[in-house]
Amino acid sequence: MSDKINKGFWDGYNNIGIGVVAIASVLNHQPSISIPKALLIIPMIVHRPTLAHMAHKTTLERGSAALTSGYPQLFVNFNERFESSLPLSVNSIQLLVHLGYASLGESLVRLKHLDVDIEFGQRAKKIDQASEKISELLLEPEEELYLNFRVQL
Repeated sequence: MSDKINKGFWDGYNNIGIGVVAIASVLNHQPSISIPKALLIIPMIVHRPTLAHMAHKTTLERGSAALTSGYPQLFVNFNERFESSLPLSVNSIQLLVHLGYASLGESLVRLKHLDVDIEFGQRAKKIDQASEKISELLLEPEEELYLNFRVQL
């Protein structure tokens, strides 16, 4: 077995703090988000090429179909990332609620903004930069997002 397989998803780099920053940053751009959509955030930000693409200033939000067809390399293993990040996503949502930044009911509702500044680190700032485009992308219907990202339920 290779080190990559033994290492698995959890390596400390993708931790609950990064998950909270990612979900809260997207919630900063919309008042609420459904849980199925919230579960798509972390798989996007843990993939460095996808995060870099979404954080780039010249990237235009064109919808999930255009994104997956125009940049298929960003979504080749999205289902694997989705499945392996489920525990981190759920724990991040729970901590976000526990800290009072969101409430959980039919959807995840923003209660207050999380201001991400340089003290959070460069990676958190990059996630915050990408959050507006991710938020716009998540305005599409859940079914369309899951279909275009090829998430298998």
